[in-house]
Amino acid sequence: MHQKNNKNNVLIISNIISWCICLMPLVLIFSNSIADIIAVGASFFFIFLSVKNNNWLWLKEPWVKICLAIYFWLIITSFFAYNVELAFSRSISWVRFVIFAASLQFFFLNNKKNIDRLIFCTLIALIYVNIEMLIEKFAGYSLYSELRELLFESPKFAGGPSRLSGPFKDAPKSGIFLAYFIFPTILGVLKMIKKKLSYNFLLILLLSFLIINIYLIFESGHRSSILSIFISFIAFMVYFFWNKKKIIIFAITIFFVGTFLYNSNLNNKKGSTYYKTIEEIKNYSNSSYGSLSLTAFKMFKHHPIFGIGLKNYRVACEKDEFLSKGHLGSGYGVSPWKGHYNEELNKHYEATCSSHPHNLYLTWLAETGLIGLLLFIFFIVTTCKKILKNKRIISNQIVALGILLSLFPKLLPMMPSLNIFSNWNAICFWLLIGWLLSFFPKNTSEKNL
Repeated sequence: MHQKNNKNNVLIISNIISWCICLMPLVLIFSNSIADIIAVGASFFFIFLSVKNNNWLWLKEPWVKICLAIYFWLIITSFFAYNVELAFSRSISWVRFVIFAASLQFFFLNNKKNIDRLIFCTLIALIYVNIEMLIEKFAGYSLYSELRELLFESPKFAGGPSRLSGPFKDAPKSGIFLAYFIFPTILGVLKMIKKKLSYNFLLILLLSFLIINIYLIFESGHRSSILSIFISFIAFMVYFFWNKKKIIIFAITIFFVGTFLYNSNLNNKKGSTYYKTIEEIKNYSNSSYGSLSLTAFKMFKHHPIFGIGLKNYRVACEKDEFLSKGHLGSGYGVSPWKGHYNEELNKHYEATCSSHPHNLYLTWLAETGLIGLLLFIFFIVTTCKKILKNKRIISNQIVALGILLSLFPKLLPMMPSLNIFSNWNAICFWLLIGWLLSFFPKNTSEKNL
């Protein structure tokens, strides 16, 4: 009887955590902390089940082994960080993301019911963000911003000129959130209800929803998300219309024309997203992104093996050896966190400081050294090999294709990115990684958790 009660309790807890994971896309809109608590709770419960059932076969997964090697390397690099305490605090807790992804692959998303729940909850989250962004477009502020002011007397927030933040206080997150989850959601919905509605009608409905989201990503003003969704959309059209050349040419043409028309009235305005992007591509070495990249390379040059320590870019970038010529020795009041025109050198120098280099691979290179970067690349290569080995699954599990469409642009070397070590971005990334891997064969025996 006692054993039966314990089994029931485990089942109840399992169902609660499963629902919390499915609700994560909604939670991520309002609270990083609660989303992190869910990830930690899922990780601890997964370890509990591993101990209870004496099943640690998930540790034999190649990607898990590599990530554990990364974890120990992060701890080692912390001893050589500029701010040891900061590096240790981030390094020691980083393993939760690996265990969280493994828990999704081997347990929580190991059944169709939970995957369908996750798709449905993500759809609700996307619709809500769409509504909030559209309201902000026409009213100036989102409903959530108004509600915060009414109930908690918090100041209103908005994305600012040419930007929409929706329910996210941090404006860029609106575009990033949509770019992360739109493709897994629309393809998941397509698979879930394609037998219940006319396929052509459903396809038109979902493509319309996709176009609305692409428009809102443009309105978010976050250039990395705009470029990311553009690449994902092209790959999406190529996959579905590979043998229908007229359709894909038509779709791509419409997309280009729409983008051109949207930006046509902004081309001569220096504050526009279009203008700034073109100028930064032309003059990358002198751009803000180029300046941060150069700082990251300097950090690697000075600390090639161990790097500067996790989350230490913001600390180290203030050191003299990483400043630009225009900032170095410029005197009181000149901050490396801001652009500066040096009259002696007759040149404007962009800020050499930020919270991170705004590039995935440069972040690994600067903060964890060459070994850390190679380990991360090894993780990506190993995951790609697993996908290619089981590529037929992509055709059968169209949601997996959606996840790949979302992740692929974010893993391109030249793509600007959020900090992979920040909680919000890391949860989004590892949620998709665990979700993707749940569709592929697992390195386990018949013994289940």
